Amino acid sequence: MNSNTTKQPSKFRRFLRNNAALLLLIFCVLAIAAVVLAVTLTRDNNSVIPDNPVTGNPDDNKPNVKPDDDKPSTPTTEKIDIHFASPLDYTKVGLDFTFGPDHLFVYKQTLNEYSSHKAVDLHAAEGTEVKSMYDGTVIESKLSYLDGYYVVIDHGDNVIATYASLSDVQVNVGDTVKQGDVLGYVSTTARCEFKEGPHLHLEVTADGKKVDPMPYVKGEVYRTVEVEVKK
Repeated sequence: MNSNTTKQPSKFRRFLRNNAALLLLIFCVLAIAAVVLAVTLTRDNNSVIPDNPVTGNPDDNKPNVKPDDDKPSTPTTEKIDIHFASPLDYTKVGLDFTFGPDHLFVYKQTLNEYSSHKAVDLHAAEGTEVKSMYDGTVIESKLSYLDGYYVVIDHGDNVIATYASLSDVQVNVGDTVKQGDVLGYVSTTARCEFKEGPHLHLEVTADGKKVDPMPYVKGEVYRTVEVEVKK
């Protein structure tokens, strides 16, 4: 046997020797991947999730502010004139107001006499609506032999109106009425004037004195009041 024969290198050593460069490259790639993975995991673990994450538009958390056009208007007051109104659509004036310092008299056909007349008689077809000339409160509602069915309304400011010779009265004592509310209907229930035909017998007292009702009927009397308006 030849004693000078040298041993052959193992296959593993030959593989390492022949592929050293490739193995080094693979090692470097694995090392880089390990570093990247470690950094990623560390950053995820340190992330803080807020208790109330903001979603949607950040402006959504701002208080709702309406545009100027949607702001509620501020009530203000202004003064207006409210006129008395005719209590009915009358066709003519019968017996006129003749009570005064000169004590003028008119002829009353039913009574066949000349005497003063403390009211105006507004003629209209029987059944014509009789309405309140102004806002007020009903203080009397009765049937009188001479005046027939009548309603007395306190219109405020010491003005009291009596609507007489009515039928089918629609209001009661204590009722609050508005201008234009129906009180009753034209008739001939007033015994002292039934021959004059169907009409409204209207009396007005101002500050405790009988006054001519026609300025009220014609809307010449008014009051200046404050009302609420929106701007």
